[in-house]
Amino acid sequence: MNFDLDDEQILVRDAIDRLFDTQAAAETHDLATEWRAYQDLGLIALPFSAEQGGLDGSRETIMLLMESYGRTLAQAPYLQSVLLAGRILARTGHPALGDLLDGGLHAVLCLHEPGMRYRWDIPATQAVRTDAGWTLRGAKVAVLDADSADLILCPATTAEGLAIFLVPAATPGLSVQIHPTPDGRRAANLTFDVMLPHDAAIGDPAMLGEAVDGGIVACCAEAVGAMERLVSLSADYLNTRHQFGVPLSCFQALQHRAADMLVAVEQARSMTFYAVSMLDAPPAQRQVAVAASKALVNRAARFVGSEAIQLHGGMGLAAEYPAGRYFQRLTVLETMLGDTDHLLEQVEAGPPLPS
Repeated sequence: MNFDLDDEQILVRDAIDRLFDTQAAAETHDLATEWRAYQDLGLIALPFSAEQGGLDGSRETIMLLMESYGRTLAQAPYLQSVLLAGRILARTGHPALGDLLDGGLHAVLCLHEPGMRYRWDIPATQAVRTDAGWTLRGAKVAVLDADSADLILCPATTAEGLAIFLVPAATPGLSVQIHPTPDGRRAANLTFDVMLPHDAAIGDPAMLGEAVDGGIVACCAEAVGAMERLVSLSADYLNTRHQFGVPLSCFQALQHRAADMLVAVEQARSMTFYAVSMLDAPPAQRQVAVAASKALVNRAARFVGSEAIQLHGGMGLAAEYPAGRYFQRLTVLETMLGDTDHLLEQVEAGPPLPS
């Protein structure tokens, strides 16, 4: 596999880096302003086809975007609104996609339920067909960016099997309980006891697995970006902090630990490239490849984050210093859309990967 970027990808990466660096350096953060900048640069339209009003961006380009997102600890709801909910809307041809591309709509996909861990494919949330439409009842937990959502995509079990339901955020009977995440973002627990029209059910449930696997790869790329920045912060600290009259970077044991961190980042990047290349594989092989990739990225994130905190000493835990914030982001990404134990269970139960 060729890991080198072509000229177009380099130009896109540099433009994305400039935007994210500018937003990260701002003293205040306004979601509406940042989201408008995403739209102006074409980032919202990037993953979608030209026929749908998008820019036909490649999966490799999306990976570069998410790496930059992780390097700058961005907080705009790109994963949820564009890469998860947006892709489902695109696959179904739903008109709400147009509002999303215009920047006027935020959507979220709620997957996880109390006591179900990561088994989003067998939801306890139930939808019953009535003469008036659908009655949807159930609960979802840890829905990132739900507080800013205009539209919620909720998988539920029906008499015919799994279905996806569109629930406007203002629907009576929808309860939203917001809580902070460890990395300073906001998530919510949702309770549904709502009435929906007949056309609220959309799409083939198979597309849900495709969207989730794409989201997992995006999480891997985001983690790689965060780890890369954390290694850079650690190297700067070792070169700056002195002990016994010399920089910490002069001590061979610390050099070895920094080198091990760098190796872990490059392994994680290689596995993320592999996962990207497998997104067009048959569903069973795609799922195993993506699960194996995130399991390795999770372990790398835990290793790099822990080593960085130890190398920084007390500074690594100071709220004023960025190393701790990157460690918090990596901790959240480690559990997002599947922790290591769950992913390894998928790898063990799935078909063998192609040689």
